[in-house]
Amino acid sequence: MKNITNSDKIKMKHTSSVAVSSLSSAPDQSQPSTSSSASSEHKSALVTSTSTSAAATEDLTISSRDGGGGAAAQETVAVERRDEYSVVCRWTVQNFPRIKARALWSKYFEVGGYDCRLLIYPKGDSQALPGYISIYLQIMDPRGTSSSKWDCFTSYRLAIVNVADDSKTIHRDSWHRFSGKKKSHGWCDFTPSSTVFDPKLGFMFNNDSVLITADILIINESVNFTRDNNELQSSLSLSSSSTSSVVASPVSDVLSGKFTWKVHNFTLFKDMIKTQKIMSPVFPAGECNLRISVYQSSVNGVDYLSMCLESKDTDKTVLLSDRSCWCLFRMSVLKQKPGSNHMHRDSYGRFAADNKSGDNTSLGWNDYMKMSDFIGTDSGFIVDDNVVFSTSFHVIKELSSFSKNGAVIGGRNVGGTRKSDGHIGKFIWKIENFTRLKDLLKKRKITGLCIKSRRFQIGNRDCRLIVYPRGQSQPPCHLSVFLEVTDSRNTSGDWSCFVSHRLSVVNQKVEDKSVTKESQNRYSKSAKDWGWREFVTLTSLFDQDSGFLVQDTVIFSAEVLILKETSIMQDFTGHDSELSSNGLLDSCEKRSSFTWKVENFLSFKEIMESRKIFSKFFQAGGCELRIGVYESFDTICIYLESDQSIGSDPDKNFWVKYRMAIVNQKNPAKTVWKESSICTKTWNNSVLQFMKVSDMLEADAGFLVRDTVVFVCEILDCCPWFEFSDLEVDFFLTLDTRLCICMAIYLSICGPLCF
Repeated sequence: MKNITNSDKIKMKHTSSVAVSSLSSAPDQSQPSTSSSASSEHKSALVTSTSTSAAATEDLTISSRDGGGGAAAQETVAVERRDEYSVVCRWTVQNFPRIKARALWSKYFEVGGYDCRLLIYPKGDSQALPGYISIYLQIMDPRGTSSSKWDCFTSYRLAIVNVADDSKTIHRDSWHRFSGKKKSHGWCDFTPSSTVFDPKLGFMFNNDSVLITADILIINESVNFTRDNNELQSSLSLSSSSTSSVVASPVSDVLSGKFTWKVHNFTLFKDMIKTQKIMSPVFPAGECNLRISVYQSSVNGVDYLSMCLESKDTDKTVLLSDRSCWCLFRMSVLKQKPGSNHMHRDSYGRFAADNKSGDNTSLGWNDYMKMSDFIGTDSGFIVDDNVVFSTSFHVIKELSSFSKNGAVIGGRNVGGTRKSDGHIGKFIWKIENFTRLKDLLKKRKITGLCIKSRRFQIGNRDCRLIVYPRGQSQPPCHLSVFLEVTDSRNTSGDWSCFVSHRLSVVNQKVEDKSVTKESQNRYSKSAKDWGWREFVTLTSLFDQDSGFLVQDTVIFSAEVLILKETSIMQDFTGHDSELSSNGLLDSCEKRSSFTWKVENFLSFKEIMESRKIFSKFFQAGGCELRIGVYESFDTICIYLESDQSIGSDPDKNFWVKYRMAIVNQKNPAKTVWKESSICTKTWNNSVLQFMKVSDMLEADAGFLVRDTVVFVCEILDCCPWFEFSDLEVDFFLTLDTRLCICMAIYLSICGPLCF
């Protein structure tokens, strides 16, 4: 079975095929009603009640359904009970086109111990588009209490019936977990009112009556939740008469636990999960609230039971959009026959309260197990219509901080006294209970697991640390640490940025003994994480006297400096270039120019004393090239180099003639140009020494303006390069043929002739 991945790990894809339009929650119409609802004791196939219900006025906060201002509407509610948790309600409303009230409620009817009713806005509610009808299903706590500690999962279909042609009936399907805070669910733009009001289309009958139906299924469920630290244990039974969410407070205290969800009427939903999903109540895990989600998927033509954990933000009024937790979890389907083996799968990842941070809101498998293995008569997973789903979890206890000023790269304060431009920062990440996590991974024989920190933003890029507690090699010997940089704004994938980073495992006893490694790399979608597989040995890390593990806590830090840059590639003809005026280029020749503007040059000045910075690759004449810059003995050196990465074609060899410049931004005539050439495979770079760094940094020199330096590379010629050993010349070739070959070799070396 294939594990679903997001980057390097799993991310669940929801495959619901619910055809809905403007699905939303209705304004809270939850005031109690004194009218009698259908009793749960009625087991007959059809229960019918007829009454006259006064419509609500425009003021929806009134406590009575009989508020003034609305004309009375004759209604009939018929309820067909398939079983206690499955009902079809038929609501007939007479004189529908002439109703002046804004909203109408049906009589209450009971499903699975809950009071249900339908709500319709003939002219649309406040969220609807003009000319649309709004329809909602509303479910109430039958106890009539003000407590919000109840919920129930419901799958439903609302329809406006076409009595003339049932195939033209308008229906919408959805699912929702109703609760004390979310009592209504449905569609604000259910259908255009003109469609229903037109007597020729078949929706109205007998005195302009309209038939609205609701097909409702409610899960009969129970849950059990236990914290591993024994500080708090919760064992809750959710039934038709008493349902409660498991969420406790404060949720950040729950780091390990087990949640079990038992569905007592699974067969009722066996067909529904082919197009929709069923969801458990939420339970706390770290800073997030999670829930189990189950549905059916088809993978390579085979039907699978799909399972995942979902993050559910239950309190959107709290402004904590960065809430997240890293979680190691095991999801199980329990066999209910003695002596049988349960089904388990392990995974991990960082959950977020919402998807704004770029982290996962769902993790799991769409191929958890084959449906044939799950529903088999002897499988033991479904017994007396009961199915038991379970998840155990471990959330790391973490603290993190981030500052955008005064980061240190290479032992130097690159921020200095200059105002920060947002392209530099320092991130500190503290992980507690680190030994417990290591032991848990060892016990479950989990290898290659990585922990990802919260994201922090530098230079409009999303950054985070990635730590492999047991390394990436077998047997585990080293801790691996990486920095990940992504661009959430750019969905095309065409982005890159140059980053200097310094990663550390902090020695909490003697800071100077911290293990620190530094590097510079260009990040992109295909190379978004850089670091070290062998950062520090596990023996040193877990040595109680080493200072890296203090009170079972490890501290990581990342100092990050991102190059602020822009680049542009342009094509021009010879007469557009200064070279043509000097007679060096044919005025009809096409050339390419790559301009690279570095806008925080001084931040990288000291870095360039020992290392280089380089642009992104640009294409010219069939080869990939880039500009590199470094400092040597107080001299700025610039070179052009070809792409020597593994993915490049090793058989392609080009001769490239170019000229390079540092642009004088105050007086372009004083721009410094130098010319050279490279062979992309034989010698792939040629260094040009330009000028003294001190001369370039002179305030009035014009090369450094507002911390910006502009480099330009013009490609004068580019053609395939042939080694004589690559040519197999037949001795008996004609003289003309041999002369053509010699001429081609000469042109590849010397360039085009000018007459």
